[in-house]
Amino acid sequence: MSENSIINKRFIQYNLIAFVAVFLSRYAIIPFDHYNISVANYIWLPMGASIFAILMFGNRAFFGVLAGYLVAALIIKGGFDMVYINSYLGKVIDSLAPVIAIWAMRSANFGNFFFAGKANYAHILALIVLTVFLATLGKLIVYPMNGKIIDDWTWFMQSYSISGILGGIVFIIAALVIFKPTLIRHNII
Repeated sequence: MSENSIINKRFIQYNLIAFVAVFLSRYAIIPFDHYNISVANYIWLPMGASIFAILMFGNRAFFGVLAGYLVAALIIKGGFDMVYINSYLGKVIDSLAPVIAIWAMRSANFGNFFFAGKANYAHILALIVLTVFLATLGKLIVYPMNGKIIDDWTWFMQSYSISGILGGIVFIIAALVIFKPTLIRHNII
């Protein structure tokens, strides 16, 4: 097998894993959905799935993360409607936030997330908080662009931040506990 076909196979595998993780984690939290844009879900597991996928597979998993968010949103909302464009832009922001946060932390020499198969939970927690902050700030800017009114921006920031941080912690810790032997065996961590 040539080197290019191995790289292409891994690219497809990583994006498929990222897609499934984000898509299924979004479906798992449907019972917690709110229809008031100012109130986030109680736990936003897709944030953890997107951070985990980008952290494990690098930026090559971005397309799988984005596709997972967008396909789940399309199915949950029952199709594409311009009324929900802010929601889709929010999914793009949620997909980009982990990429930007990991790049920023590594640029600041604070991105040592794994060493010899062991997780550096302090750096991972900082990554979760930075990613959620970037995503929430982006949504605070994008959501009102479609005429959606955020009644209380401080409540919006608190609600979305707590939801994303909780979802990130729960998903990443669960994934590391469950998949750690596989990740070590395949030299991913």
